[in-house]
Amino acid sequence: MFLVRLVLLPLLALLAAPLAAQRPKSATEALNRYEKVKAGSEAERRRPVGDLGGFEGAEITAALLAELERAEELGYRQTVVRALGEKAREGIVPALRKALSEATNNRLMDSACEGLARQGDAGVQALGEVLAQAEPKGSLRSSVCDGLGRAGSEAARDLLLRECNTAGGRDRLPALRGLANWQGDATVDDLRVQLAGDKDSLVAATALLQLAEHEHEKAPELAAQFVHRLQPGASAEHYTAALRGLLLAPLACKPKDLILAATLAEAPFGPKTAPAWTKALGNPAYVQWLVQQTPQLGNLERATAAQALGFVAAESAASVVPVLGKLLSDKDAQVGRAAAESLANLGAELAVPPLQKLLAAGSEAQLPIALHALHRLRRADPAWATELYQQANGKTATGRAAALQLLASLPQLDAERAVAAAAANLPHKAWPVRSAAIDLLVAVRAPAGIPALIERTDAETARLQQDVQNALYELTRLRLGDTAAWRSWWQKEGASFVVPKSSREPEPKKGRDAPKKADPGTAATYWDIPVRSDRVVFVVDVSGSMNQPFGTGGGTRLDEAKRQLVRVLGLLPKKAKVNVVAFGNGAVTLADTLQTIDEKRRKAAEEWTKALECRGATNVFAAMQRAFADLEVDTIFLLTDGQPSTGEITAPGPLADAIAAWNLGRGVRIHTVAIGGKSDFLERLARDSGGEHSSTK
Repeated sequence: MFLVRLVLLPLLALLAAPLAAQRPKSATEALNRYEKVKAGSEAERRRPVGDLGGFEGAEITAALLAELERAEELGYRQTVVRALGEKAREGIVPALRKALSEATNNRLMDSACEGLARQGDAGVQALGEVLAQAEPKGSLRSSVCDGLGRAGSEAARDLLLRECNTAGGRDRLPALRGLANWQGDATVDDLRVQLAGDKDSLVAATALLQLAEHEHEKAPELAAQFVHRLQPGASAEHYTAALRGLLLAPLACKPKDLILAATLAEAPFGPKTAPAWTKALGNPAYVQWLVQQTPQLGNLERATAAQALGFVAAESAASVVPVLGKLLSDKDAQVGRAAAESLANLGAELAVPPLQKLLAAGSEAQLPIALHALHRLRRADPAWATELYQQANGKTATGRAAALQLLASLPQLDAERAVAAAAANLPHKAWPVRSAAIDLLVAVRAPAGIPALIERTDAETARLQQDVQNALYELTRLRLGDTAAWRSWWQKEGASFVVPKSSREPEPKKGRDAPKKADPGTAATYWDIPVRSDRVVFVVDVSGSMNQPFGTGGGTRLDEAKRQLVRVLGLLPKKAKVNVVAFGNGAVTLADTLQTIDEKRRKAAEEWTKALECRGATNVFAAMQRAFADLEVDTIFLLTDGQPSTGEITAPGPLADAIAAWNLGRGVRIHTVAIGGKSDFLERLARDSGGEHSSTK
């Protein structure tokens, strides 16, 4: 019986954990869970109190009001306010109003205002009183106006209109943004039309974007006027509003204006605009203009036009192939990459001939572009593998590396041929070729690849030395040290050795969901990920959300990010070459290229890091583009606390695809750190590049 209990108790505990994590299905169940922890700490009460918010009833309201009165820690207070305001409840407006008046944290202000917005007329009246009496500025004004926007009532609309008409300058923006969801309201639309011509370009852009989103008849005309009023250096937000308006009637505007707006806008070909591009490119007249004018445009505009041509209708597809074929060999890689992707969108019959021509005669920088697009079209064709093997023995290092990388991604491989191709490239003088060869041997998982890796154990240094060790571990589950030890083991075991199944499955994590700690002798780690490279770029998020609290010490996420970065800079060897990219709306760098981290530069890097401040959105595209611009880089550490929210590409899937395309032929390892919770996007970046991922709350 004792043994039975010994076995059953751990099993019951394991079963109880997921059950406890499930949300209660009734108010009674939620209250019972709350009563069990009512006398506990705020950390113990947080989840049950948060669950109370999903239910109504006087008893739940009383419990939440009591918790609000005794809440001490800021994060817990926010949990209570959010739960209290999750439903319309009797008599809670005074409590939410008080919580709002005492709030010093933006998120708490937002939660209180959202809660008031759900309380009907009384909540709207309270929000209006805050606007009228406190004359709030900055965050409080934004939170109140957002709450009124969520309320959606006529009274809320009137308060927002009054605020727009009485406030001045950019103080009108919160109220205008609060009106975003009012559609078909003549009074609101008249205000938007008026403000679309405002001398403040951000106010005008906000009004214009709302008109465009609601497909107002005046949006295209106002957008055309707005484009010509914009000054040099106008933000992507301005051009996004113009683009959305122009796309409603693309033939009524100057085609060049549309391309300019698309070039400078955020996510110009994203889900919100793609259908409009398809409609615009369904008109042969617009297609003809693009075909004729694209070669004369500037570099960025050519890339945009090339990307737009991928949206042409089937009947016009053949007419755009010649210009896209010429753009493939453009000196600007961004133009060539856009042309290749647009050709691939047109289908194999039209795209393969010009892409094959580029593959045969293109420059070293153009080979990955051709290979990437052809791989997308021909991956299932057995003859394509043969072409990749030929490229893996080609004249250029970039072409070889790219071909080896693509071979590793094929669903089926001829093991003997793949091992031979990888082994032939392991001694290559270019490190990206050797890196790709190592990865291919891991992908093949054939015993014949192990001796070739053994011969590289002492031949490599820094990151590639660890790549070899990791590859051998993946294929053998052993860590034996130097070449002599491996040779001895293989001599004894090689004849009968069977490669085990892949270990690259999710492993149970401890603590902060981090990878394994560095082995003894590894001094430099960054967020628990070993830093094996001596040519590394640290890419650090400094967007506004990094100002949120981190841990229990009173610091912010950025404070901890800076602490970790300063720490690792102090641990890297003097021979290491380092750069740092900080990103918010855009990206700034510590230096133009990698710099040897001697004492003088280390001190300068630490001072630069300590001076970083939170501001703006999350432009991962610009940050990673800047990191990849240095061809010497072999490792990138990317730290962020949110999804991409601004930049040329913001959708996680397409952005990950773009980064993978940049990395073709490069072999850069991307290690990622997610602050604030799980990130599928960051996990994919690490997985695609062979890097490690760490996440922490």
